[in-house]
Amino acid sequence: MPQYFIPAENLRGGEFFAGPEESAHIARAARARAGDEIEIFDGKGNRYRAVIKTVSGDAVSGSVGEKLPSPAYKTRITLCFAVVAKPALEEILEHCTEAGVDVFQPVMASRVQFDLFSDWERRAGRLNQVVLAAAKQCGRGLLPAVRKPEKLDDLLLAGGVSVFSTAEGPAPDEAVKGLEGKTELKLFVGPEGGFTKGELAFARDKGAVMMNLGLYTLRAESACLAATSALLTRLG
Repeated sequence: MPQYFIPAENLRGGEFFAGPEESAHIARAARARAGDEIEIFDGKGNRYRAVIKTVSGDAVSGSVGEKLPSPAYKTRITLCFAVVAKPALEEILEHCTEAGVDVFQPVMASRVQFDLFSDWERRAGRLNQVVLAAAKQCGRGLLPAVRKPEKLDDLLLAGGVSVFSTAEGPAPDEAVKGLEGKTELKLFVGPEGGFTKGELAFARDKGAVMMNLGLYTLRAESACLAATSALLTRLG
């Protein structure tokens, strides 16, 4: 059963009130009618069973029923990925939402060839829509955040536990040994050509953990998914 996004402020008094866009999806695309049962989520980690009461134009409302399970990993990953071209960028957001990333943090590094800084305001809405669609499809209760691009050095200087996907690191089983008990991680995946030697040296100096994803060179979108899955399947 598909689930629909109802912001927390539209859940009150045991009732839900869908916004215009989601109402159109429920009524027109899904052709739901009064009396139909649906699943809804608020993006903050809560999922519910609900029953539609009214379908009128671009307004759908109904009653909220039992709370549904909303499984989540105990390890929260901020995926710090080098900015890539639009198709790959959207693939990263889609598939890593499904894999369990909590925050998407675009990164500007030395070998990045695409600029999101100057174009951010125009593109942020579309990127958030990609994440929302993926969360709806995969049954997540928590909607991942998409942050403004930041420079690599600034993210490292901000502190926290960092993991770098790089051929110079050990395999995941070895890399995660020092991460047990850590519940907040920054996972860095580099641009085409990888991070520079200077960037990796700076990361090591700041205590970053290195992790190798295998024998072959992965595209950025594949590396983001593989690295996320490698950490979450081992750390939970």
